[in-house]
Amino acid sequence: MRKGVQRFSWKGFLLFSIFIIVLPFLFSTSFFITKATFAGIYTIVAVGLGLLMGFAGQISLGQAAFYGVGAYSTAILTTTYDWNPWISLLVSIAVPGLIAYILGHTMARLHGYYLAMATLAFGIVIHVLLVEGKGLTKGASGFFGIPKIELFGSTFKQGLSYYFLVWIIALLVIVIALNIVHSRIGRALRSIHDSEIASSSMGVDTGKYKMQVFILSAMFAGLAGWLFAHMSFSISPTSFGLNTSILFLTMVVLGGSTSVWGAVFGALLINVINIVVHTLGSHFSFITSDTEHVLYGLILMLVVIFLPQGLFPALAPIIVKTINRIRRKQSQQIPQVKGDQHV
Repeated sequence: MRKGVQRFSWKGFLLFSIFIIVLPFLFSTSFFITKATFAGIYTIVAVGLGLLMGFAGQISLGQAAFYGVGAYSTAILTTTYDWNPWISLLVSIAVPGLIAYILGHTMARLHGYYLAMATLAFGIVIHVLLVEGKGLTKGASGFFGIPKIELFGSTFKQGLSYYFLVWIIALLVIVIALNIVHSRIGRALRSIHDSEIASSSMGVDTGKYKMQVFILSAMFAGLAGWLFAHMSFSISPTSFGLNTSILFLTMVVLGGSTSVWGAVFGALLINVINIVVHTLGSHFSFITSDTEHVLYGLILMLVVIFLPQGLFPALAPIIVKTINRIRRKQSQQIPQVKGDQHV
C-alpha cells in the first residue's frame, strides 16, 4: 500500500513539474507571472502548515508571524548590515525554527482550539513588535530597497527568472514533505492525528513528532518570507497580520489538509481566484478586492459542509478514474494484428 501511494505521488510530482515549467510560456504577461510566483511562495507555507494540521493534528494561526520573521530577518541583515542574501537565508530559516522550538516547549500541554488561540496570540504579538520596533523594523512604514538575489553573476528579479527560482525551491519543499509523509515519521504523524492517546499507548513519542513538524512548518514559512522580501524589495507589517494567517489556513482547508498535494492545490486555487477577481474587476466596477474575500468565505463554507476532507482528496479519485477510462478506450480502439499478417 505504501509503495503504491509513493509511486502515485512521484508520478504526480513529475506531471506537476512539467506543468510548472510550461505554465509561464502559456501565459507570458507580467501580471500572471507575478501571481504564479506568489503561488509558489504560498505553496511553501501551505505545505508546511498542511503537515502540521493534516498529519500532526495541530491548528496554527500564527504562520504569518513566522513568514514575517523570515522576511524581516533578511531585510534587516541585507539592508542595515549589508549581508549577502544567501547568508541571510540561513538566518531567515533558523530564527523562525528557534522561535517555534521555544513556543513548542511553552505550549507543549495545549491542544486543539487552545493551541490555535495561543498561536493566534503569538501572531498578534509579532505584528505589534514589527509595528512598534521602529529602531529595528522601521515601524509601520517598513523596509525599502531590499537587494536582489544574485547567483553565479545572474540577478534574480521579478519576472521569469524569479518565477523559476521560487518554484524550484517550492518543488524541493514538496519533495521533502512527500518523503516525510511516506516515511516512518509520516506513519507516526498519521497515528497522532487519528488518536494521540492510542499513539502514546503504542509507544509513539507524540510530543517529539509534533514538535518536529511545528519547527519544520515554521522554517518553511521563514523560507517563503525570505523569497517574498527579495521579490517585493519592500515589506511592511501589513503583509504579516492575522488576515495572512487566515489566508494560509484557508489554502490548506480548501485543498485538503490530509494530503501534501491538497496544500499545493489550495495555494494555487487561492491565486486563481485572485486572478479571476482582478480580471473581472477591470471590466465591472462593482467587483472589488472585497469580492475576493467573499469568494474565499463562500467556497470555504461549501467545502467544509459538503467536502470536509478538502477539494483535492475528493477530486483526485475522479481524475484518476477518468484517466484510466480514457486509457481503456484508447487501448480498445487499437486494432489487434495477428502474427501471420503482414502490412
